[in-house]
Amino acid sequence: MKTDIIFSFDTEDFTSNEAADAIFRQAEILREEGVRGGFCVVGLVAKQLKAWGRDDVIQALRHHDILNHSYAHSVHPTINEYTDLEDFDAAYAELRRQEDESMDLIRETFEGVDVLGACPPGNQKSYVAMYAYADMGLPIYADTVCDTADGRGAYLCNIYQTKYTYMMENFMYEDDSDEYMKALLDRLATYRRAICFTHPNMAIFKMFWDTINYDKENKCEFGEWAFSERRPAEVTERFYDSIRRFIRMMKNDGRFNITSYSAVAEKVRIEESRIIRKEDLPSIKAQLEKEFAPIASPSYSIADIFLACKAMLLGAQEHLCGKTCGFLDTPYAIKADISVSAADIIASAKTLNTDRFLPTEIAVGGQKLGPADWLMAALGVLCGEESVSLVPRSQLPSLDVLPELRD
Repeated sequence: MKTDIIFSFDTEDFTSNEAADAIFRQAEILREEGVRGGFCVVGLVAKQLKAWGRDDVIQALRHHDILNHSYAHSVHPTINEYTDLEDFDAAYAELRRQEDESMDLIRETFEGVDVLGACPPGNQKSYVAMYAYADMGLPIYADTVCDTADGRGAYLCNIYQTKYTYMMENFMYEDDSDEYMKALLDRLATYRRAICFTHPNMAIFKMFWDTINYDKENKCEFGEWAFSERRPAEVTERFYDSIRRFIRMMKNDGRFNITSYSAVAEKVRIEESRIIRKEDLPSIKAQLEKEFAPIASPSYSIADIFLACKAMLLGAQEHLCGKTCGFLDTPYAIKADISVSAADIIASAKTLNTDRFLPTEIAVGGQKLGPADWLMAALGVLCGEESVSLVPRSQLPSLDVLPELRD
């Protein structure tokens, strides 16, 4: 099986018109090589491109896919700062206020664009943002820690998540020889999907724009920015050549399929019709008994399975996977071996409120169960058991299948 490769560009520097030159050059290199890239655009960058009169950049990006890279990236308070609230609704409301504006700016600048996903700014991987972007109808969350080790991607917080793999600035920092690139291709060939990414502004400048202006605090008034020392022109041109050579090497290597966010989004939108059927439950139960973890293929979260069990206990024969939410508090767990009857599990399903976040404890026949306790009991009942024996267990899934999230 070939490794799918996506080329992704964090288009974030709204302080420098010169940085827009790098956006244009890199977009054109991809177009000339027949590659559809993904440009993750900060809302304020979209606004500034119009203010700077950079129609050349706007038109160049029409050949590529557009994702939302947040409204203001590193301006404080950042996403992680302003969503760090105990009140989920308040955090969500503020995030939607800012990110809806970002989407409006992107759509106004790139008229008619289908925004295909979101990419978090830096390490600001807020769970509130994941839920919100999914509710905004975005199919992809890129540069995540919620991906399998081999890059297959996974559904989490109702959005398909895929990780960044290799930063192409390393051609400047480490090595850009053919030998280095061949070794890199050998490594990338071990993935199901790999995303090669870069930050256009770093082709021109020695330091990140936000390190100078927004590191830990807002160091300037908006528009009164400081700028990094430029790289020598020959270094910038060599980097552009490195990107072009790397693309050509990959195109000539039969192990790779250069794809795009739009191709992934098309597949994701089809997979939104993921259906769990009653006849699937014995296999799912066996997998969860072996390892209490998300199901990899097809991709089901534990919450998907929980909601499917509730629906089937109430008489459904299948469950269309859709919006799911886990729980925000530490869940209850049984402390000793207990047994529960099928009748009591079915009765509990009738009163189970799953309109939003899953319950952290569930009353069943005069006893309390944790959500994982209840799920395993429900699976037992749906697989024909009249009485289910439960033993104490962790209520949280193993994250070994998602090692970066686990760590």
